[in-house]
Amino acid sequence: MHEVTLKDIAKVVGCSVNTVSLALKDSPRISEATRKKIQKVAKEMDYTANNIARALVLKRTGTIGLIIRNISSVLMTSKAKYIERYLEQYGYTLYIISSNDDLETEEKAINLMLSNKVDGLLLHTIFTDNFPRLEKLRAQGFPIVLLSGFRETMPKIDAIYPNLVKGAYIGTRHLLQLGHKRVAFVGATGEEKGYMYAKYQGYAKAMEEAGVEITPDLICSSSESKFERFGDQALGHILKVGRTESAMFIDFDEIAIPIIKFLTKNGIRIPQDLAIVSMDNVRFAEWASVPLTTAGYDIRYISHHAVDILLGIINGTHGEGEVEDIAVEPDFYIRESCGYHQVYVAE
Repeated sequence: MHEVTLKDIAKVVGCSVNTVSLALKDSPRISEATRKKIQKVAKEMDYTANNIARALVLKRTGTIGLIIRNISSVLMTSKAKYIERYLEQYGYTLYIISSNDDLETEEKAINLMLSNKVDGLLLHTIFTDNFPRLEKLRAQGFPIVLLSGFRETMPKIDAIYPNLVKGAYIGTRHLLQLGHKRVAFVGATGEEKGYMYAKYQGYAKAMEEAGVEITPDLICSSSESKFERFGDQALGHILKVGRTESAMFIDFDEIAIPIIKFLTKNGIRIPQDLAIVSMDNVRFAEWASVPLTTAGYDIRYISHHAVDILLGIINGTHGEGEVEDIAVEPDFYIRESCGYHQVYVAE
């Protein structure tokens, strides 16, 4: 029995093999009418994709790997969605694995992606431990783009990521400019959490410029990204700070929103008693019980540009030896939680 090929379908429809390939992957690059016509012919001809043969011929699998930190994070899933939809336009399928901020899981995820012969890898991580291996893979020609930035410790790998230091700096500075003498911090402060530590660096920079000493009682340290994981001691500290200070910077919207609810339930009014600023500008930040003032980033741009860089490496159009290190500047969305309302782009 003759196996139907893309070339057979292209001959019947009267178009190129590439057009057939993209249409069968439902790529928006092909008009809806043409896609439907090609898909109808393919169905009538009983076409079945032979991905193994395609990979052998092209030495590519048409797949891209994405390792993200937390699949339950609204921010991470939004990024994954933008990447997946953008890759579809170029005929690629996306494999996604969550590391859950666990180094061993991240190592296994990298191994799994490589064993499945993905054509390239996008990685969002809080660790630097795997950088030597990733650098070696990249030097050997394997396409990799990082979605996180570590400033001085960045490897020789292309990267595009939000400038977290700048975002936290702008948020903290805004609270200080509103007249708050001391600003509490809720988030990761330890250098072992390098990527998340960037937010503390931005906070500390704003406090230092304002001449405000960061005393231990101002810090509600936590490396957790889930409010439910806060222990009684940590919640007690947050409550105490909420009653003794007038402003608080929280490093995640997804923690800030339940913290606002927690504080309100315990008699602390936002922003009358406590002004709050956070980071990320997740899609429901504006619709929280108290609309959240937050530093956000153009996740669509970051996701699409990361794909553009990766495909440039895969297709050989990315400059040889050229390494892009792009720290995307934040926008600052001022809403009711800080007690002052407007929107502006950060300087």
